[in-house]
Amino acid sequence: MSLLFLATLTIAGFFLSSTNFALSTLAGGIIVLLNHCWLRSILARVLSGQAENAARYAIIRFVLRLSLIAVAVVALFRVGVNIAGLLTGLSILVLAMISVSIYSLVHHKGESS
Repeated sequence: MSLLFLATLTIAGFFLSSTNFALSTLAGGIIVLLNHCWLRSILARVLSGQAENAARYAIIRFVLRLSLIAVAVVALFRVGVNIAGLLTGLSILVLAMISVSIYSLVHHKGESS
């Protein structure tokens, strides 16, 4: 669902706005999706007990993950990223969660499955 939103917003950005907006949206979407996958991987390892010292493992990965995101965002600003496009891309997961929640409410009428 998130990839569908990212593709749709990126293509719409090319046609409705500018190439810079579309590429900024794509960059923000890639950052947030990679961040999400990496976070899920870290949490799966910690919760399954694979990491020997779970707290230390999680903290080190957390700092490393945020540092890499900061470096990526600073690099994008140096290149001349469109801020609105970047924020749109970074909102992909939020849009997907809201859409799935609304879909579930409409089709399941609030009943739990």
